[in-house]
Amino acid sequence: MAEVADVIVVGGGIAGGSLAYALAQAGLGVTVLEASIEYEDRVRGESMVPWGVKEARELGVEDTLLRKGAHVAGTWMQYFEGIGEAGAIPVGMVVPGVTGSLNLRHPDACQALVDDAAAAGATIVRGARDIELRPGPSPELSYTTNGERQDIRAQLVVGADGRASTVRKQAGIELNHAEPMNYIAGLLLDDLEMPDDVDAIGGEGDLMFVLFHQGDGRARAYLIPGLSGQHRFAGREATQNFLDAWDFDCFPYSKSIAAGTPAGPCKTYPGDDTWTASPYVPGVVLIGDAAGHNDPIIGQGLSIAMRDARMVRDLVVDGARSPDAFASYGAERVARMKRLRFIADVMSVANSEDAANRRARRDLFASMLANQDPRFLTLLIGAFAEPMSVTDDQIDDSLLAFIRAA
Repeated sequence: MAEVADVIVVGGGIAGGSLAYALAQAGLGVTVLEASIEYEDRVRGESMVPWGVKEARELGVEDTLLRKGAHVAGTWMQYFEGIGEAGAIPVGMVVPGVTGSLNLRHPDACQALVDDAAAAGATIVRGARDIELRPGPSPELSYTTNGERQDIRAQLVVGADGRASTVRKQAGIELNHAEPMNYIAGLLLDDLEMPDDVDAIGGEGDLMFVLFHQGDGRARAYLIPGLSGQHRFAGREATQNFLDAWDFDCFPYSKSIAAGTPAGPCKTYPGDDTWTASPYVPGVVLIGDAAGHNDPIIGQGLSIAMRDARMVRDLVVDGARSPDAFASYGAERVARMKRLRFIADVMSVANSEDAANRRARRDLFASMLANQDPRFLTLLIGAFAEPMSVTDDQIDDSLLAFIRAA
C-alpha cells in the first residue's frame, strides 16, 4: 500500500530543506526524498546576500543557519588591479534589520535544515533513488531506498532536486538557456591568517576573484576566468593551480590564500543561466536550481532558493495545489531571474569576459561604482537588497555595449 503525504519534496538541499521545515511547521505532512546518504562538498554557493537572508528569516530558517555557525559578513571590500583597495560595499546596511550576508559551508547548511525539518515533523528519506514520477492532480512517486521499492502519493510534489532535476524532466518542463561568458572555480580553505570580518571581491589580470569568510580561519575562495579558462582549474593539478593563481598585487592577503590548507575539492562550473516561464504542471512545482539557476558570478543561488521556498510555502499553506494557483510565483520568478541575469551579464562583461581591453573595462567599472553612477548603483542595490527594485527600462543592453567599448 502506498505511503501518503500532503507534500513530497524531492531534494533535501537548501531549497528543499527550507521548504520542508516551513511546511512541517505549518502542520502539513511532508516527506523529503534525498538521494545522498551524506551531503558532499560539491562547491556550491556559500554566501547568502541580504535579500535572501530576509527570506530565510520569514521562512524561519535563519536561526537554523546561525546556530550551525553561519558567519555574518557586514562588508564586502573591493580590490582592483592598479587601484588596490577600491571601496567597501556595506551589505549590512541595505536591508533593514539584516546585518550582512550569511556564509556557511553548503553540506553543513543542508544537514542543519533537514535536521530541523525532521524535528518539526517531516519524514526524511535518505538514499532515495530511481525516482519515477506520475504527475497529475493526485501525483504519485516510486523510489528505491535500502534496496526496496516504495510508493508514495501526495497532494503535491515539489521538485527541489537541483540543476539536473529528474522531477523537472519527468514533468516535461523545459528550461531556457543563456550561454556562459565565464567559468567559476571554487575551493574551501582552512588555516587562513587574515581578518575575517570583511569579504572580498575584485579582479586582476585575466581573473576575477571572490572570498567569503566562514570564521575560524576558513573561507570559500572563487576564481572566475573567461571562457578561455574552462580547463585552467581542472584535472590532477587543479588545486595547486588554483592556489598558485592567488598572486594578486591588488589584494593584500593573496599570500595567505595561496598558503591555505585545502578543505574540499576544487571544481569548475560554467557561468550560465537557465529559467522557465512555468515552473509547474498539475501536481508538481519546482523551486531552487530545478526551476532554473542564475550565473553564480553574482552569488544569488541561495537567495533565489529562499525566495522560491518562501513563496511556495505561502501559496501551499493557503491551499495552492493546481498550476493556476502557482501562476503568481511563476510570474515573479521569471521577472526576478530576468533582472538577475542582466546584473550577472554586466558583472561578467566588466570583470571576467575574455577581451583585449579587460583592464580598461575593470577601470571603468571601478570608476562608475566609486562615483555611484546610477546605472550601476541600481544594479548593485538589486543584487544585494531586492532584485525586483530593478525596473524593466534599466535592463538595457546598451550598458553592456558601453562597457565593452571601454
